[in-house]
Amino acid sequence: HNTRLVALSPRISVSHAPPWIARLLSSAMAAGTAATMLRRLGVGLQHHALQRSSAAHAQHAAPGLFVAAGARAMSSKSSELAMIKELRENTGAPLMDVKKALSATEFDMEAAYAELRKRGLAAATKKAGRIAADGLVGVKVSDCGRYAAVVEINAETDFVSRNDQFQQLVTAAAAAVVKMPLSSCMPLAPGSAAEVPLAALVSVSVGAGTLSEAVTATAAVVGENIRVRRAYIMAASGAGEALGHYMHGAVGPGLGRQAALVKVCNPGGATAEEAADGVELAAVVVANKVAMHVVAVMPRFLSSDHVPTEVVAAEMDFLKAQTENSGKPANIVEKIVSGRMAKFHEEFCLLNQKFVMDDSNTVSKWVKREPCSRLEVVEFVRVKVGEGIDVEDKDFAAEVAAAVAETSA
Repeated sequence: HNTRLVALSPRISVSHAPPWIARLLSSAMAAGTAATMLRRLGVGLQHHALQRSSAAHAQHAAPGLFVAAGARAMSSKSSELAMIKELRENTGAPLMDVKKALSATEFDMEAAYAELRKRGLAAATKKAGRIAADGLVGVKVSDCGRYAAVVEINAETDFVSRNDQFQQLVTAAAAAVVKMPLSSCMPLAPGSAAEVPLAALVSVSVGAGTLSEAVTATAAVVGENIRVRRAYIMAASGAGEALGHYMHGAVGPGLGRQAALVKVCNPGGATAEEAADGVELAAVVVANKVAMHVVAVMPRFLSSDHVPTEVVAAEMDFLKAQTENSGKPANIVEKIVSGRMAKFHEEFCLLNQKFVMDDSNTVSKWVKREPCSRLEVVEFVRVKVGEGIDVEDKDFAAEVAAAVAETSA
């Protein structure tokens, strides 16, 4: 081997091959064959070195070419990111959905918007059967103060109630309902506000379309089932009437979790003396405070005279069944039942309840304080998000798994 290395050494210097290559080849081949391989290898190494040298020279000689190419790539990437940001802000759609829509349409903004809308509407249709027991209540009082409306719109989760687009939907719905004519409504019950029929409610104009269309578009964005549940209108059309309202759990102007509207009346209107004492302004303040009481205590009826006869009969039967086996005389049982019915009225009838801000007076007596000595509460309505909707208990892990499966699909 040493002899071969000596023999090859001149060729190594000529071919510029590293000595370790010569040693490797010389151990396996005859000197002549190794020399030929080394010459070929040397040419290859020299050619590779020349290529590297040329590339380095080109980069040194014309760096602007490489910088320009990099700048174009960065500019294209920045433009795509800007489009993703803009489309997401305009639609409120999830980030991944925005990226997919833009990629599918080769970053055509209008086509991507149409694609997102199409996907969202299809998803909203699939979600329409799911239970929506959360959401928001919206209240709107007309500029003249003579009309007030309350609307409930439901979503599936309380997370959506913090979504700007959902809040805008509820605000717009309340603003539209307060302008509806009372002739399109029906009285809910004596002493209550007028209820807006659902068919008329979803058909009311909101923006460029109907409330129903606005709900569908919002559902497509937030990814949940959204449902218009109910709405009521109250009007202070007579002399001496005033409206008050209260919003509980407010998340924004006129938006919250529970609301009440109250109408008070000063029969025949304010006298000159009462007007001088500011009774009309005081009436609004009183109505607002009674609305707060309504939210806190949750009365079911205006007064004992407004309790439906079937409700009275059912309660009487229940109370009699509780006492008839007590062994007491019939006249005593009758007195016990009457006393418990009075308690029922005090618990569930607004005018009979102890006023929440002054339990030494009933609501009926409290509103007649000076200067409102003739003031009466004549109507009220209370709306709480999701009240009365049956919600089935779900396994959280199963619900998450179902959501992941739906997203993957």
